[in-house]
Amino acid sequence: MANQTTQSGGFARAFGDALEAFLQKKQISHSEAAQRLGLGKSGIARLGTYCHDSPRGTRATPSAELLYLICSELEFEFEYNGCKISALTLEKRSKVSTPGAQQLSLPYDRQFNLTDGKGKVSVSVRRPPGHVEVSISVKAAH
Repeated sequence: MANQTTQSGGFARAFGDALEAFLQKKQISHSEAAQRLGLGKSGIARLGTYCHDSPRGTRATPSAELLYLICSELEFEFEYNGCKISALTLEKRSKVSTPGAQQLSLPYDRQFNLTDGKGKVSVSVRRPPGHVEVSISVKAAH
């Protein structure tokens, strides 16, 4: 559960304002919403931290799990920076799976001897965001 805050604007404010307007439009109290979300009595105050500014003028940012729960259980959706956020859009993102580690077969049928210093192996690894790139260069002994 993330309770990060933002001074003005930003995701926390857009989310909180949209959630408060949604609850008012659907005539759902914070108490009823907390109950439907399974948050218990402390959930009422928790929802309030998203919908209203603290005395310092900040808003809490919901965790991804809570955001999905609110969108899926209450059928809540809103727009932020031109993107529609709803249970459907969050579900699509969460179903993206990353493949597990894979064993690669590198067939090589020439003699290779590193002990005599004539053969060479070069390995480089790059880690751009989201994946790992590995390059292997093999120079055979003649």
